[in-house]
Amino acid sequence: MIIALAWQDHLVIALYLAAVIGIGWYSARRQKSGDEFFLASRSLPWWAVGISIMATLMSSLTYLSEPGEVWKSGVTNLLGKLLAIALELYLVLYLLIPFLMRFRFTSAYEYLEYRFNLIARRLGAALFCILMITWLGFVVLSVARSLTHASGMPLYAVIATVGVIGTVSTAAGGLRAVIWTEVAQFSLMLGGCVITIGYIVWATHSGLGDWVRASNDFLANSGQASVRWANIDPFARTSVLTVAISMFVWNLVTHIGNQMMVQRYFSLSDARAARRSFLLAQVFHVLIAVLLTITGLAIVYYYSAGPGRLSLNPLTEADLVFPHFMVEVLPPGLTGAVLAAVLAAAMSMMDSGVNALATVISVERRSWNRGDSLQQKQASRGTEVSFARVITISAGTLITLAAFVLEPITRDGNILELLPRTFNLFVVPMGGLFLLGIFVPCCNGRAAVVAAFAGLAASFNIAYAHLLYDVPKVSFTWVLPCTLGVMLIVALLMSLLGRPEERRLRGLTWSRRHQRPEIDESLIAPGVTKNA
Repeated sequence: MIIALAWQDHLVIALYLAAVIGIGWYSARRQKSGDEFFLASRSLPWWAVGISIMATLMSSLTYLSEPGEVWKSGVTNLLGKLLAIALELYLVLYLLIPFLMRFRFTSAYEYLEYRFNLIARRLGAALFCILMITWLGFVVLSVARSLTHASGMPLYAVIATVGVIGTVSTAAGGLRAVIWTEVAQFSLMLGGCVITIGYIVWATHSGLGDWVRASNDFLANSGQASVRWANIDPFARTSVLTVAISMFVWNLVTHIGNQMMVQRYFSLSDARAARRSFLLAQVFHVLIAVLLTITGLAIVYYYSAGPGRLSLNPLTEADLVFPHFMVEVLPPGLTGAVLAAVLAAAMSMMDSGVNALATVISVERRSWNRGDSLQQKQASRGTEVSFARVITISAGTLITLAAFVLEPITRDGNILELLPRTFNLFVVPMGGLFLLGIFVPCCNGRAAVVAAFAGLAASFNIAYAHLLYDVPKVSFTWVLPCTLGVMLIVALLMSLLGRPEERRLRGLTWSRRHQRPEIDESLIAPGVTKNA
């Protein structure tokens, strides 16, 4: 990379990294309590949180895979995502967010103890930690792999840059630094798409219609349909319907069970602000998904019908085409800007995930110290920020190491296919615990824990059936919905053996949300009724 990039590109990237460090340093000056570090004192503006939610969902995995996926399936993935967003809007906006905002938890997994038992809480927190380490390791690896191939930058240098700067900034500034850094990072991601699209329009004097025709021609020549609408064959790679179902399940369990997401809602003052943040995030979600797909269509046109000659195989190396285009085609300065956007996408996940990990582990530490005296608890709270910073640095180190461990495991296959077969194996068992708790009142703690382990076994077996049982490869789009189905069936069967206690239902399920829960009064949000 030192040789491949011009000084203008290095300058742009250096300015971006300096801005990230500056935001972390500025936010660190306000760190005086655990509440400020973990939740920014619940005082963040809703619009900043909304942009942060979008930046968290839009990792470098999506940023690199979406343009590449156009070579394989045209606009199929985009249409599936848009359908999933339409399906999830009501559930998240009017069911999940109002339910969550009735509590003043710091960690989402506190809910699982009140609704089920301590084992369910520990299991949910453990699944989240495993998910974050593997997910963020894959995020860092995907950036390192892409930039190494496209620009010559050493793999270890990219991993070190993203890992060290993201970790240090988060350790210093806490959630406030994460939110404001992600606002800047999202702006860069958006700008990266606009720069690429604008350059191809200027260089080729073409437009969207030309790009769509070029994509359809490429798919037809490759023996593929331009849009696959509804194919429920479990061995067919994708269709609009199966992508929509898979993304719907992922969004549902992520919004209710992933601390990275839930923590953003908890940082707001009330449910109204949380709803506005979610709606803004969805608007930007649609915008960036459309822009990334248009970026992919433009690049397909540039290399298949325009002046470019692609030295990669877009069907087997689709994820590398976008970064390859950045370095090979864009002029100095613009290359650095788009590469900074890729780094921003990775670091937005890095700082969000590391902060969420520190929050969960710190809150779990509180629960281990319940037997301490009041004086001991106050002393522990006084060291909470220092402890969280140590956890942040440790988590960043583990994530960086995970990137190296995952490299040989994820070498074959493109990013979109690998997501449900790697770290997303844990996302449904984790989020499914919350869905069972909220919407299945007959489910007790034992049933929930057994269902979560059954979901883990199901996700692993479905994802790797082609390796374990010598059968055709099941489409990655079926891993998540089938796992959730298994969890629901097992939970209902196990619930026949016993019902939950009354105190684990009052105010803790959707059907009894109007009742006041029997939990610590300080954890009940203002406005929750005494009884119904």
